[in-house]
Amino acid sequence: MDIETAANIGEAVSGIAILFTLLFSLRQIKFWNENRRYEIGRDLANHLSDPLIHRGFSVSMTKLHDDITIQDIAGLDREEKNAMNAMMIGINNIGLLAKHGHLSMDLVDAFYGRYVRVFGSRWRRAIDVFTSANQGDVSEDETDVWDGMLWLMNALKKD
Repeated sequence: MDIETAANIGEAVSGIAILFTLLFSLRQIKFWNENRRYEIGRDLANHLSDPLIHRGFSVSMTKLHDDITIQDIAGLDREEKNAMNAMMIGINNIGLLAKHGHLSMDLVDAFYGRYVRVFGSRWRRAIDVFTSANQGDVSEDETDVWDGMLWLMNALKKD
């Protein structure tokens, strides 16, 4: 075998090695994406399994209504207010992450879609009451604090 043939064989083997490396890298990226989706799903499930969030849904069911006033909200006890805050702020954060593409809407819909469709009008009313009660206390830049939750409720609304 002459030197040119050996060089051609070495080049071919080198090309095959690069091809296998690229295929392995693609497999690793696919595995990483699947694993990341699993972790995100677990994080959403963990949020929903928090007892304080359960209490927030309970308050949404029993105490919130479409005609709620600031006096009704003020009449909630501290535990109920804490539960509502935790639940609504958590869902607002999830809405912001989904809005900016960090969470897939199919996962968010699977975990939160039913709750949003059942309690959405009550939460929207509570946000309206919070916003109007604090209108004079916040600057215009701070009035969009609930944008994530409002966006999520609009995105998950089924006609």
